[in-house]
Amino acid sequence: MSQASSQISSGNIAPTIKGPEKDTKEVCVLGGIVLFLGGLLAAVWLYAQASNQVKPTPATAKLEQADVSDLFARATAMNQAKASTAHPTQVTAPVVSIPDIIHADIYFEIDRKGLTDEGKAQLSAQADMLKQHEEYGVLIQGYTDRQGSTTYNKQLGMKRADTVKAELVNAGIAEYRIKTVSLGEEGVLCVDNSDVCRHMNRRVHLELRKIGQEHMMVPPAPNTTPDRSDPSIDPSSTMRDGDSTIDGVSPSDPTTTLEPVSGS
Repeated sequence: MSQASSQISSGNIAPTIKGPEKDTKEVCVLGGIVLFLGGLLAAVWLYAQASNQVKPTPATAKLEQADVSDLFARATAMNQAKASTAHPTQVTAPVVSIPDIIHADIYFEIDRKGLTDEGKAQLSAQADMLKQHEEYGVLIQGYTDRQGSTTYNKQLGMKRADTVKAELVNAGIAEYRIKTVSLGEEGVLCVDNSDVCRHMNRRVHLELRKIGQEHMMVPPAPNTTPDRSDPSIDPSSTMRDGDSTIDGVSPSDPTTTLEPVSGS
């Protein structure tokens, strides 16, 4: 018995090939896991690199700053040494200005005109200043306490002023720069009878004032010697040693008499 073969006609439908869906999902999952692990590893690596960098502590920062300052100081010193060697600079002392008027007191012992050691030291310092500034003049005023008579104290005050003047002159100060005066007991500072008060009054006061040399120099005296070449001067009218003329009249002249003689 012959069996007829059955044929299935699909028409124009193209055949499709279907793969297993399970394999595709596994590939996607594995890919995501790999990417996640790669990112994680990258993050761990970056963190490790950042942690390897040493953060400066305050002590380390201070040490580094000190090293930099030390290096800078050494470099500056070397530059200054080179500059001073190449171009030496002159160091000038600062100019100290002094006032136009300076006051000082020299104290004395009771009824004494001599200087004490402290007074000599003070005058030495004043003399040094006057040598450096020749435009200053000195007024020396002598004082006493109220013991003794007014006349005696006036004389004692002048003796003290002269002692101070002599000390300055011996130190090299020109005499024309110094003036002296005595006020005695008239210039007392206090009036009680205590030893402190009396010591305060027994003094010589120095007033150093900026005057200027042109105002202190004594002008030279004019020359009054007659000029022998001047014909207007009568040689016979000049006085010579041994002459006893009065207003140019000689008593030896027989034609003139000084006074009329009475009874002649």
